[in-house]
Amino acid sequence: MVKILNTVKEKPTKRYADIKIVVYSRMPGTAKIKVRNAEKPNDVIYTPLSVAKLMIDLCDIQPSDKTLDPSRGGGIFYNNFPECNKDYCEITEDRDFFKYDKPVDIICGNPPYSLWTAWLKHTIKLNPMKFCYIFGVYNFTPPRLQKIFDAGYKLVKLHIIKVNWWFSTSFICLFEKCDKENVISITAKAVLCECGNNHNKCKRGRTETIKGVKKKYGMNECPNKK
Repeated sequence: MVKILNTVKEKPTKRYADIKIVVYSRMPGTAKIKVRNAEKPNDVIYTPLSVAKLMIDLCDIQPSDKTLDPSRGGGIFYNNFPECNKDYCEITEDRDFFKYDKPVDIICGNPPYSLWTAWLKHTIKLNPMKFCYIFGVYNFTPPRLQKIFDAGYKLVKLHIIKVNWWFSTSFICLFEKCDKENVISITAKAVLCECGNNHNKCKRGRTETIKGVKKKYGMNECPNKK
C-alpha cells in the first residue's frame, strides 16, 4: 500500500515553545544526557496529532499487543494508543530506548533522526512483529532499507507526507514480519557508469583538456566505456 497525504498545515500549540529538548550522544547507552531549553522553533520536532493517529491506525494494534513508544516526549503516540499492553521510553525520565530489552510486539513513534542507524539496529534487535517510523527524505536510504529487509521485515505500508514545519518530505513506513509482498523494490548499491567507475572518476558530463584542446563529454557519453 502506497499513499500520498496532503500537506499537514496543523501548527504546534504555544505549549510546545517551552518544551525542553534532549541532546543525545551518538554512543547509545554510554552518553551523558544534556537537557536545555528550546530557544528556536526548529529545535522542537513536533509530530502532529493527525500524523500520530495515522501511524497508530496503520499498526492495527490489538488488545493483546505489547506496544512500545520508543521516545514518548509529550505523549502524542503513547496517549493515543488504543487499549493494549503499552510501554514507553523517554530519555528525560531515564528510560533509555537503547537499554530497553523487554519483549515487544509493536514499536510506533518518531525517533531522533541523528541516531537513525543505531536506532534501527536496536529496533531490529528487539525483534518486534511490526514497527512504524517516520523517515525524512535523506534518511530513507537503500542501505538502511536493505538492512531492515535482511532482518526479515517487509515494507507493507508506505505513506508520503509533507508537514509544513518539517525540513522535507517524509515517509511513514510500516515494517512487518509476514508473508506479504514488499511495496517497494530497491537497488542498495549505487549504479556505476558502464566504465565501472563512480562519478568522481568517470568523465561523463565533464570537460578535459588534451594537448591544449578542450573536450566536453555529454551526460550520455563515456569515453572510458569498456
